[in-house]
Amino acid sequence: MKTFAYKITGQTSAAEGSSVILIDPENKMQQFTKTSVTNGQFVLEGELAMTGFYAIQINGGEPYILFLEGGSDYELKENKGGFTLTTTSSNATDFVQFTKRYQQREKEEKLKEENKTARIGGLNGQLSAMALRNDGSYEKTIDEIQRLSAGKPYNLRNLYADFILDSTHQSSLVLPYFFKYVSIDADNFKKFDTALQRFDATLQKHPYYKFAREKVDRVKDFYENMPVFPPITPMNVQRDSLKISEFSNAKMLIAAFWKAASKYSVSDVTELRKKETQLKAMGVRVIYFSLDADQDAWIKTSNSLVLGPHSYYLNTNDRATMENDFGIDRSPSYLWINPQTFKILSLTGEDPTLPKFIGKVKEFLAKN
Repeated sequence: MKTFAYKITGQTSAAEGSSVILIDPENKMQQFTKTSVTNGQFVLEGELAMTGFYAIQINGGEPYILFLEGGSDYELKENKGGFTLTTTSSNATDFVQFTKRYQQREKEEKLKEENKTARIGGLNGQLSAMALRNDGSYEKTIDEIQRLSAGKPYNLRNLYADFILDSTHQSSLVLPYFFKYVSIDADNFKKFDTALQRFDATLQKHPYYKFAREKVDRVKDFYENMPVFPPITPMNVQRDSLKISEFSNAKMLIAAFWKAASKYSVSDVTELRKKETQLKAMGVRVIYFSLDADQDAWIKTSNSLVLGPHSYYLNTNDRATMENDFGIDRSPSYLWINPQTFKILSLTGEDPTLPKFIGKVKEFLAKN
């Protein structure tokens, strides 16, 4: 590879002689350049094999990620863990500006969540007094508490997707780098495929682009050549193994992946459990799969939710299979399956907490 020279001048509040290291943000053991603080200043310079994202770590503290490329100036100021970068690199500037927007949105969402929690707490505190009245206020308050509790926090990773899909960005190397933070699924892989195609020709030669292209192509290939549910045999609380063939008379299976350790996951599964009677009447059966590492926690929560005999615990190999083959790396997640062929019908089944969930299932059955 053609190497490029770089130079980063910096000021820091770190003590005299503190180490300053340029590292790989994905592998902190990988060091490229090292220097020391002298009179509150430092200089990192050398050659690198590839333009891209690197990190500066001062005195073992939290690394600061920045984009490095040749022919650009970099001046970094650090004060008690806070960093300010001045640079002539447009790619580095894009990342700095995005990071500021991300951090601002993060603060806003945290405040919203705190206000919601306080609101729920306040309403709960009023319930006992309202129960003595007969004016409907108790029921209205319960409805509001349930509505607030069911609301999920904003997924900050949507900000990465919005940046990628914004057609005004076509040549920034921040674009393919952000693909590591987005989830590609049936609803969006075509959009990301289109976005990749419009990337600048030079950008498409970078290794970051190759990673992004492969990530989208895996999902694209998945839906064009849909696989079948693997022959795993996890056990339920009663130590009975899964026999998925028992459901061959059903019209569809919903495989619900959840975690006892996640309150949002438990909330979703609780709602799904309530709707099982309606689903069963439609010929749809539900199987619950735990992604928990703590088996005891799963048993306790599974019993408290009364999930029944079709609640299974996935071992380490099963969880790896679900993540590698189907992208199940978060909870809750839902696979919709054909019980006759075991073919996956949908990688992203509908959210059971939504009011239109049952209607969505009916529509899907009619089409499939």
